[in-house]
Amino acid sequence: PEPSSIDLALVAASLEGPLSAGFANMEVQLHGQDVEAFYRFCLDNPQGVTNDSLRQGGWADQAMVLRVANELLSQGRLSITQISPGQLMYQAIDSHTAAKFRGLEREHMLVFQTIEKAGDKGVWGKGLRDQTGLQQHTCAKVTKELIRRQLVKEVKSVQGRGRKVFMKWDVEPNKSISGGTWYQDGEFATSWIESLRERCLQYMEGQQSRTVTSEDLHLYIQQQPGPSIPTQEELQLIMRSLELEEKVHAVQSVSGQMVYVLRGGTGIGFDTFAGRLPKFLTGLQEASHSLTVPCLLCPLQGECRVGGRISPESCEYMEAWLRKNPSTAEASNDRMNDW
Repeated sequence: PEPSSIDLALVAASLEGPLSAGFANMEVQLHGQDVEAFYRFCLDNPQGVTNDSLRQGGWADQAMVLRVANELLSQGRLSITQISPGQLMYQAIDSHTAAKFRGLEREHMLVFQTIEKAGDKGVWGKGLRDQTGLQQHTCAKVTKELIRRQLVKEVKSVQGRGRKVFMKWDVEPNKSISGGTWYQDGEFATSWIESLRERCLQYMEGQQSRTVTSEDLHLYIQQQPGPSIPTQEELQLIMRSLELEEKVHAVQSVSGQMVYVLRGGTGIGFDTFAGRLPKFLTGLQEASHSLTVPCLLCPLQGECRVGGRISPESCEYMEAWLRKNPSTAEASNDRMNDW
């Protein structure tokens, strides 16, 4: 579409020198190579170029910049954003994207640029109408066309029931809008969370009572189909929910990494509240004491066997643990007053 007079005035106002001289000189001869050179200059600087950058790059002729910008705007190959009074940002639009803009009118570009400025937090319908000055029916028609061309999209916001915001098609919504991993389309993803819990339990059941690290679980979940992939920290929240339900036991290793084992997988009973009572009252003194055995956290437990290269009799960690806990009776006396 032909650029509006507002677009041209914006370009002219950002250039130094009399505005009338720029418009009066619009008849200056324009060659195709000039247009392509300007386009390539902008394309080589995907972050955008300012008026100062143009002058430093050899584009000091203000009238030429005005003509070239006009031509590229009409072809839909250039976008211009005002970053401050009298300062513009020129950005080249690739051919694929330019095809999406072909045939759009001034109202479409105005709405698109307003949505683009909103970034990853988007702008909702009323805010869009207030900023563009367009009527509701016009705004609805324009956004519908932009969505059809996959230039913008509607995103459900977790900040308000039924509230949607508009943002650029390729922009990832801010967590304050999308809710992060635990939300889908603005709704709390209960089924997805339950699916993650089940997969974590299935993986641990397949480890034959061996300990599992949070990193092991994260690598496994990454290979499973799903709407999104939780981070390792988010997966620890899933495991925490299983721990509170007494389905797994969690221990922090010396390195600070969380290590998990299925409850009952080692033949030992666990009680979430046992640590809050004197051990002699719980009847689980032996079980609680045995949980500190270094074998439980050892990453080489699968290779450890009596008489092998890695064995209990040559394990320095086992030796240190036995020195620290010479007998169950002595350990019991040491912990009688631990509450």
